[in-house]
Amino acid sequence: MVLDPRKRQKKLERKTAKRRSQREDFVRQNPTDVHLRFRLAAAAPVLHSLASESLWKEGIGQVLLSREVNHGQLAFAAFLVDMYCLGVKNAMWNIRPRSDVESLAGKLSRNFKIVKLKPECARKLVESAVEYARNLGFGPHEDYQQARLIFGSIDGSACSEEFVFGKNGKPFFIAGPNDDPARCRQIVGTLNSRLGPQGHHFLMPVSGGDPLSDRVEIVRGDWDDDVD
Repeated sequence: MVLDPRKRQKKLERKTAKRRSQREDFVRQNPTDVHLRFRLAAAAPVLHSLASESLWKEGIGQVLLSREVNHGQLAFAAFLVDMYCLGVKNAMWNIRPRSDVESLAGKLSRNFKIVKLKPECARKLVESAVEYARNLGFGPHEDYQQARLIFGSIDGSACSEEFVFGKNGKPFFIAGPNDDPARCRQIVGTLNSRLGPQGHHFLMPVSGGDPLSDRVEIVRGDWDDDVD
């Protein structure tokens, strides 16, 4: 017997509602399971959706998105995004008291000029950066897969803004303070193998002897890879 489509849909909806209720009951009974609480928080209202203007001026910056959950707490994720080459270099996520997340947002605004993004544009920016880097041979930070759950059902395709990656049409690797010589050589080697020596640019500090190439320059100033 073929089940009426409307009855089948109602049956699926009942099953979905039951599973959701079971998950919520589990969270109430296991309040320390922060991974599950964070996943469920993806349905809560968005509070912050911010990015540092340095993303557009220097190619690297932070994106912060938070959601307001119960008991004065916020679920949040922060991404350190390298728009020139490496995508998401760092990611962090948690559920914290609202005051802690407000403090993090305040620190961003003190250190950088802040741009308010529509949530769909925040998702599009972060995920597009990850895709750009993956095409070059670089995966995102190990915590990215968990942190990206903050986006929930936000539709990145609804963002009409276009984001440009690379610099002057080519990937541009800029060594950060946590990129040691071995890491730098690995990154440049990957770019060489994918694009050839003329298909990209890089900038990193050198201290005399054995330079990677005659295109290496000295970086004056560092970026902070820590979003704490």
